Amino acid sequence: MIEQFINHNLFKKGVERFLANDPQLVLLEDLLFVHPMDWWQEIDWEKPGIYLLSGGRQIGKTTSLKLLIREKLLKKEFVPKQIFYLPCDQVETHQELTRLLRSFLEDVSVTQRKFLLMIDEVTYVKEWDRSIKALADEGWFRRGFCIITGSDSAILKEAMGRFPGRRGEAQKTDFLLRPLDFGEYVALVAPPLFKNPDQKSEELLSCFDNYLRCGGHLKAINDLHQKGEVLPATHQTFEQWIQGDFEKKSKSPHHLRGVLKAILETSGSQVSYSSLTQRMGEISKPTFMDYTGFLERLDILFSLEAFDQNRRIGFPKKARKFHFWDPFILETTRRWLEREGLVSPSIDWEPIKVESIVAAHFKKRFSTFYWKGKGEIDVVVVRKKETLFLEVKWTQQSRTWDVNELKKHKNGVILTRQPTPGFLSDIPLRFLPSFLVEHS
Repeated sequence: MIEQFINHNLFKKGVERFLANDPQLVLLEDLLFVHPMDWWQEIDWEKPGIYLLSGGRQIGKTTSLKLLIREKLLKKEFVPKQIFYLPCDQVETHQELTRLLRSFLEDVSVTQRKFLLMIDEVTYVKEWDRSIKALADEGWFRRGFCIITGSDSAILKEAMGRFPGRRGEAQKTDFLLRPLDFGEYVALVAPPLFKNPDQKSEELLSCFDNYLRCGGHLKAINDLHQKGEVLPATHQTFEQWIQGDFEKKSKSPHHLRGVLKAILETSGSQVSYSSLTQRMGEISKPTFMDYTGFLERLDILFSLEAFDQNRRIGFPKKARKFHFWDPFILETTRRWLEREGLVSPSIDWEPIKVESIVAAHFKKRFSTFYWKGKGEIDVVVVRKKETLFLEVKWTQQSRTWDVNELKKHKNGVILTRQPTPGFLSDIPLRFLPSFLVEHS
């Protein structure tokens, strides 16, 4: 039964054959830049159990699993018989999933107690959690490691919540992959700049301009650095997976485009779900919220709530600001909707991308909001000992009347394109690319 998946389990026909011919490992050979993708270094390999890896499509989940297999085989910590990688796009039902997993587990238990089982994109299989729960109740995952991946992080975590006491004893069992932020991008493509971001501002600015085009997705990064542009086929691949994931949930492609248009045109502005629904004009508020919620679970979008300074948390019922996690995904969406005649080709998207880059950079690390008083502040970052108030001024000249709200707060910073530090109304001006690298 497992033989049908042999192309992804070539190590069972020999480790050398796997290293030379595995589909994901072969693709890596042609790339100029490859970041480690070694999230699994944080697993406690003395504690078997069920581990979860989530992240958007094309982010490297499958590739990272193949790198994990390579690592464990080369270090001889597992033998081929103990490992099985299962791509769930080829599995129809939870009954079939159970049969496949049980076949492997029973086979490996004949001679070996421990195992490394990887179930990739499990949410393709309806009611997949029934299979995992049944096998967990039989005690299989007290003997070996089961790594489950999926793109819909909320669905995965909700299902995992139904496995109390069945996931093992490890402290850290959940992992998340996201696109590289700007600091991580610089560390990958120009390590000397990462170590000394203030010494070569022109080179760092060039790096940032490149990041605006390729973002933090490995395929787009290598397109740009090897071929001089992000290829149209790469944009199309990401467009297709966004549409495909919605179609799998029986959601309307037409409504998806309408929701993305409303979000894109208001990106970085304060909006309510009611105003977004009225702007689109075709679906109800609950349906709009369902679509944006799914886009957030796929790590395409995120939102910032208004900041409650007294409690240092957000106001969930007030207007929020939507951002794209990655400038490449924003650019893919823009191209797609522009081709459909839904957005104007004359809009300058660069300031919107830059503000989203800053918001996403800190959202990955800290509780992050925006400020709304008499004026507005783009990004509020809550850290243990301080709160940063960040205003992004990328293409427009900063003027005193732009920063009246910022002057009311300690730790206010204006982030600009200009590499020379200075002050505006006693507020420090910082070179935006350097500031992001320093806070990586």
